Amino acid sequence: MTTTPSIAGQLAELIGPSAIVDAGDLGGYAIGQWLPVVAAKPPNADEVAEVMSWAHRTGVAVYPSAGRTSTQLGNAPARPGIALDLAGLNRLVDFQPADLTVSVEAGATIAQLDEALAQDGKHVPIAAPIADRATIGGTLATGISGPLRSAYGLPRDWLIGISVVGADGTQTKAGGKVVKNVTGYDLNRLYTGSLGTLAVITEATFKLAPAPTDWAVILAAFDGVDSAANAAQNLQSQYYAPLGLHILTGEAAQRIDPSMGESALAVAVSGGRPASMKRRVEDTVGLWSPVAGTVRVARGDEANGLIRTLTDLPADAETPPSMCVRINAPPSALPEVLAFANVPMGNLPPPSVVADVGFGGGRLLWWGDPESADPENVATGLRGIQSAAGRLGGAAIIERCPDDAKVHFDVWGEQPSGMQIMRRLKRQFDPQNILNPGRFVGGL
Repeated sequence: MTTTPSIAGQLAELIGPSAIVDAGDLGGYAIGQWLPVVAAKPPNADEVAEVMSWAHRTGVAVYPSAGRTSTQLGNAPARPGIALDLAGLNRLVDFQPADLTVSVEAGATIAQLDEALAQDGKHVPIAAPIADRATIGGTLATGISGPLRSAYGLPRDWLIGISVVGADGTQTKAGGKVVKNVTGYDLNRLYTGSLGTLAVITEATFKLAPAPTDWAVILAAFDGVDSAANAAQNLQSQYYAPLGLHILTGEAAQRIDPSMGESALAVAVSGGRPASMKRRVEDTVGLWSPVAGTVRVARGDEANGLIRTLTDLPADAETPPSMCVRINAPPSALPEVLAFANVPMGNLPPPSVVADVGFGGGRLLWWGDPESADPENVATGLRGIQSAAGRLGGAAIIERCPDDAKVHFDVWGEQPSGMQIMRRLKRQFDPQNILNPGRFVGGL
């Protein structure tokens, strides 16, 4: 690799000095203890292509970035390189309310898109923690989803077209700008969740849905996780099942509503038109009141605030958890997911649990100071959680943990059965391994 001044100078010649981030601000692009040698902030896709073409010629590694809300996700970077900040690509490109489609650049935030679409009563039902910083491209690249995934699915389910810049600087598109688009290989799904290891996402086209005009959050406190699980599963089986249904324990429950005491907390999120919402709320309260200690209903701004808090729990901007594990498991494994709240793993204390009743799985959260713990012991505990999730027929992804612990294990867990196919795809799309090297599954 050439020297740092040479890299900055070459990039300045390509995209202009104003697009090179001041060296004193590089700390904002840190990935754990890793710092980029240079950070570039191109204002459009053509200049992203210029940077990638240059990186392809020189062999310099590129680490895409934007809102930087999920930098803890993934293994440590494999080698030095540059940060590619896509926050400048933040335009709403095309909005067709009648056709129920919208195209937006990858650096736009979730909050920006929500605000623009709300003026016409539409939305793309995707969500990510810290929506005023989380970007469209980052949400797609990480595959992260919000608390209403059981009703709305994952971000990739709403994606109908995508524009990317490949590792060699080539700009390509997949899908289209119409909802009925089924020709060719579905590259939309290939790029989504690949953590920017195959290409840099620059634009996305989504199908739209009418936005609910009324929201309600029903909260119920139970004397234990078993009674909460029974009541939640009963609600999930009803025709008036909510858009999202979760059970929370420990500090996670306290952060949603400290007034509900130390009990297991069930949280049902419903949205729709006011007339239908009245009946749904009444039926839910009627179902839970005989079996819960306390039931209360939040409406309007309070309901919206609770939904934001629930969405932000894995990466709260002010007081984020010190460790976060995403459990992928079927809904039938709800009792086993909730059981993590009572079982320490190695030297790790039992976590708070946020279990997704409808979609399955959930998250394990720890607040506090894990930096004081021995990294190997932390890694041993997290590996134990990964093994336990595997026995449930699922997997555990470590979304946040101390950097010193990451060197002892793969945060993505055991390599999947299709790992060889993933490696071949990586070699095909990025033969020089310059895009986010080392950060994805199996060190891809």
